[in-house]
Amino acid sequence: MVYFENWQDYEKAVEDLYVAAPVRCRYLVKYRHCDGKLVLKVTDGPTCLKYRTERLPDLKKFDRLNRILMDKMQQRKLASPPNPTSPDPGVAVTVSAAASGPAPSAKRRGKKR
Repeated sequence: MVYFENWQDYEKAVEDLYVAAPVRCRYLVKYRHCDGKLVLKVTDGPTCLKYRTERLPDLKKFDRLNRILMDKMQQRKLASPPNPTSPDPGVAVTVSAAASGPAPSAKRRGKKR
């Protein structure tokens, strides 16, 4: 297992590895407080990608990579955020009369107030 020296190469390799095998891909973060080292490891079994850092500015890079991977795991796109005002044309929206009105009040049981 060889550590990557360049963050851009590591980030690109991690994204490619995840896209190639999203089900088998595992992501490990290890921080050793006594040494002040952060080790990132992404593997799918035969392939193992590792990055080690002691620098504080690399934490922001790690945070961005973590966010990108979480978005991919949730199958969201970063480039186009959803527009809540325009409905999706593939989804039919129906509103029933019962859903729009207030629900009938039920009899309360339990402690008296």
